[in-house]
Amino acid sequence: MTSMKRVFWILLLITGATRLSAQTVVNFRFTNGVVSSSDYLPNWIDVHGDPSDSVITATDPVTGISISSIGTSNWFPNGDVCSADGIGEGGASYFPGSVMACAWMQQGGIQAQFNAAVPQLVISGLSPDSVYYIRMSGSYLYGTDGDPTQYTVSGLNMLPYQDLIVGGNTTTGITFQRVAPDANGKIRLYVNTTPTTDIAILSGLQIISGSAQIAMPVVHITSPVNLDVLAEETNIVINATATETGGTITKVEFYADTMKIGEADAAPYSTTWNNPNEGHYLITAKATDGAGTTNTATINISVESLTSYWSMTGNIGMNPDSNFVGNVDSVRLAFRTKNIERMTISAIGNIGIGTDSPTAQLHTTGTVRLAGLTGDSTKNRVVVSDSSGKLYYRNVSSLNNRWLYNNGTLYDSVDNIAIGTSNPYNYKLAVNGTAIFTKAKVKTAGTWPDYVFKKEYALPSLRELEKYITQHRHLPGIASEQDVQVNGIDLGDHAAALLKKVEELTLYLIQQNKATLEQEQKLAEQSRQMKVQQQQLTEQARQMAEQQARLDAQQKEIDELKALIKAKTN
Repeated sequence: MTSMKRVFWILLLITGATRLSAQTVVNFRFTNGVVSSSDYLPNWIDVHGDPSDSVITATDPVTGISISSIGTSNWFPNGDVCSADGIGEGGASYFPGSVMACAWMQQGGIQAQFNAAVPQLVISGLSPDSVYYIRMSGSYLYGTDGDPTQYTVSGLNMLPYQDLIVGGNTTTGITFQRVAPDANGKIRLYVNTTPTTDIAILSGLQIISGSAQIAMPVVHITSPVNLDVLAEETNIVINATATETGGTITKVEFYADTMKIGEADAAPYSTTWNNPNEGHYLITAKATDGAGTTNTATINISVESLTSYWSMTGNIGMNPDSNFVGNVDSVRLAFRTKNIERMTISAIGNIGIGTDSPTAQLHTTGTVRLAGLTGDSTKNRVVVSDSSGKLYYRNVSSLNNRWLYNNGTLYDSVDNIAIGTSNPYNYKLAVNGTAIFTKAKVKTAGTWPDYVFKKEYALPSLRELEKYITQHRHLPGIASEQDVQVNGIDLGDHAAALLKKVEELTLYLIQQNKATLEQEQKLAEQSRQMKVQQQQLTEQARQMAEQQARLDAQQKEIDELKALIKAKTN
């Protein structure tokens, strides 16, 4: 019977106001405790408890799809609980009233705001080869502390966040379309406050898979445009378009940050914001369709004081001692385009282009181009300074294809530089004299000689090396004195050749060390054997001494017997 009810409910959902064509629908309701029998919903799975006290998990027995609150530290109660029943609108229609009346919530300051590393929920048991539609909503009876609540989902990719006004909400929610799970079949959910809210609410969540197609409003703000700067003490008209294929737009609401400033129930969708205060604002147009599905569009605008505006067609009667562009305090003066600072003048008069901290009278982080008197940018030119510090162009092509400093620095027609000589010898840089560097890097196109340490490398024997040195008077692979005097040294190749010799020397040392160790082991074995022999000789001497003592005793006894016999005979 329960199975029949479930099928019947899904059919109603498919053909009803939500306009779904779904193969699988799983619903989760978030509560503090076990709901009473009167509030039981056969098609909703209760996820009950406080996620800041313990990890809470619920699983749909039919699909195996489960949702978990991850870790307790991912929820921020701000000294209170993270779940409550009866705090939302019970007469709701987006989700059933008994769903919208309960909630899990984030409470607190910056910790409860979005952090990609700290999701609040994870959906598991999804197919990595499918896409899903995630619908969420929440409701809050006690003011606007949760307006807006920010929702984000992350599966294979992180999707842009969506905001929902939850204060007294009964008919709206947010939908993330075609969300792809990660390789483990998981989608992570984020329920967060914003810099202007203290609480974030989640009452119910719906997962639709298979061939689900959810119509959503398409909304755009047509005027003003993003990053517009508008005058204070005027009324600002905000216009938007909103459409939906196969659906009907019921209203478009307009917000300045979190403050609702107007609503239009039919096209053209427009509202007038009367005399806004000076400041920077996030303007939001939120379109809602007949099923309660919403979508938003946002722009950023600035409202500035009229006293900061000058005529864009020119100003007359200016007294530069009293009328000027600038400031009278000790902060820098900034110049912007597209609301991005491009140039600044510091309090001491340094001009910065691309930097807001200029350390010279003119400080740029990018390129500088001087077109010259003729405007011909194809000429080869150099910039020189006279004794007063004024900069001038010198045209290389007008000086026999080169220009020479008095100190001997030369630029030729192919951009070669010579210092201390008039002939760069076709090198990009030729220096006749000494040079000093704090750091120099040479990239060699040759092979770095780590191949010396490969097993197949044939290390020359020391006898062969001695024969080569005797014959050529230099190491193999190292340029000879004559070659260096004629052709110089390629630093990269020379460094590689020296490294090769160092690596070969290392191998010689390793071989010598092995031979020394083997010799030491042989000597140690010989010493051990000599000790054994010495011990054997000592033992033999001891045994011979014992035999001699016994012989001496026997001889003594013989002598005594002879004496007795002789005495008796006499």
